[in-house]
Amino acid sequence: MSERINGHEVNFGKNKNVDLAQSVVGLESGAEIFDMSGNSMTQDLAKSKFNEQVDKFNEKLDEHEKLLEQYQKQLVSDLNQLEICPLYDNLLIKPFASNPFQRIVKNEYGLITDVGGLVPEYKSNEDGEFHEEEAFVQVGTVIEAGPACKYIKAGDIVFYTKPTALPIPFYKQGLVKNNERNISAVVNVGLTERFKNE
Repeated sequence: MSERINGHEVNFGKNKNVDLAQSVVGLESGAEIFDMSGNSMTQDLAKSKFNEQVDKFNEKLDEHEKLLEQYQKQLVSDLNQLEICPLYDNLLIKPFASNPFQRIVKNEYGLITDVGGLVPEYKSNEDGEFHEEEAFVQVGTVIEAGPACKYIKAGDIVFYTKPTALPIPFYKQGLVKNNERNISAVVNVGLTERFKNE
């Protein structure tokens, strides 16, 4: 249904553009809307809805930033007293960049006599380049042990599999959390004596 008003064709009722505009701006199905000049009203409504969503998102970001600033101010005052400790039988571990128990040893003639430290490489199907294989078994130093840990203590070097480690984002220290039961092996002096008493 349409009428001419002031020389312009005004479409009343529903058409495809109106249906689209209603769904974009979230109007109820019974709302009255008319299209003055083809697609311009539909585009204006879509832009308006999009701009509203962008404004709401920006407000959320601003609020989040304010909260972060508050947290930082609070932490700065207590920074020297902050401690981090795992709970139950969990461990905080600082992983080594590579296994310190694997080395490449060259003799006086330049021959490699121990290849235990070489990192395996693979050729990527995506870029055709060679990349170092990520080590499945990780090695790290225990920074702190939870109160229920029976065998592992702070200062021990432990072996564990990568999938069992959970990153702990604490001041970019590169810490991971693992459970004592997921530790494959421990390295330290006096372990025989320590485990005799357990």
